[in-house]
Amino acid sequence: MKRISILLLVFAFLMSCDKKPDYITPVSPPEPPAPVIDEPEQPSEKAEYDFSVVEMPLEASMVFTSGYMLRYYSVMQSFALCGDGYMYGIQVGTSQNKYLLNVTYKQVQSDSGKQYMQLPFAGHGGNMDLERESDADYIWVGSYGTWNGTKYTNSQTVARIRFKAGARYTPSQCSDQYYLPGFRNVSPALDLANDRLLIWGLSNSESSTGYFKVFSLSEAKASPIVDMTLERSITYGGGDSGIEERTEKPSIKAHNLGTLTPLASIRLNGEALGTGANQGFALFGDYILHLNGGGNDSNPQLPSQSTLTVLNWSGDILGSYNVGAVSDKGPLASLGITDTGFMEAEGVKIYNDCLYLGYATKHSADTKRIVTIFKYNIKKK
Repeated sequence: MKRISILLLVFAFLMSCDKKPDYITPVSPPEPPAPVIDEPEQPSEKAEYDFSVVEMPLEASMVFTSGYMLRYYSVMQSFALCGDGYMYGIQVGTSQNKYLLNVTYKQVQSDSGKQYMQLPFAGHGGNMDLERESDADYIWVGSYGTWNGTKYTNSQTVARIRFKAGARYTPSQCSDQYYLPGFRNVSPALDLANDRLLIWGLSNSESSTGYFKVFSLSEAKASPIVDMTLERSITYGGGDSGIEERTEKPSIKAHNLGTLTPLASIRLNGEALGTGANQGFALFGDYILHLNGGGNDSNPQLPSQSTLTVLNWSGDILGSYNVGAVSDKGPLASLGITDTGFMEAEGVKIYNDCLYLGYATKHSADTKRIVTIFKYNIKKK
């Protein structure tokens, strides 16, 4: 009897060796909660605005958020607020994954419960915007970027991408692309209340010249998706991407914004605004806001600098204001924002008559780039 039991055990063992392994079905991270649809940002009826409030010295009441990160230690490139205590932020990866543009969905005042979406080879994420629909959030950001030896840049399209936690989409997997012939380094901004899409980009034919182009958003989205080839070759791959580095001129499917008549076309010819140093922009009714500036390279002897410029659709500069908070080193340190004075401008938004200016900050004790956003009430009383 014992021999029969042993034979049965041996038989069962042999059968288990031949059995196909049971694979565990991967579980995707949870989706963000159902979007809370805020009223889109728009100028209040007959309201007047005072953008010069950004020149005020730093006060604690101006700090909307500080002390929290996105996913990596790298700099936040741009952001969008959701109106329900959550936000989106975009940053580039570090070291061997600089090809990754990371979209983080997080609570404004917390580092817990973050969710991520990755966009390999998309570009630098210089400006992003958010379109909320009843079923999902859609991220607008530059796509089809190219490796220049140190970073991904010069995105040639703008992609509209449904946010999905845990997803990873290359440009060719993002089916809703918008292409503006003749331009590179393109980034979007939305004015949903007024059905407008703003594209910032550098001209391919005019040296060191940038443009703002305003389109009807609904017209852009309704335009046909057609086959076309990008004007400029792109280099992508390498690092730990699993794709061999290659250079090519991709054929893509996209909405061709070049077939539409822009509502406004503003040439930035290197004078008051310059062209290359774009740290964020926003479309707000008849205003275009442009944020500029750089950190102090962690030299505590120097202040950081940041400028907010307000234009109209004709390109006239209505005002240019130095942001007082970023150069106010004493309060920056006492409020725990930065002890180095490093404040790099990274994004501008307007919601419900309040202006939000984003900055990447850091402390001398580590290399982490922290998200700081200041809030200003710009509506005149």
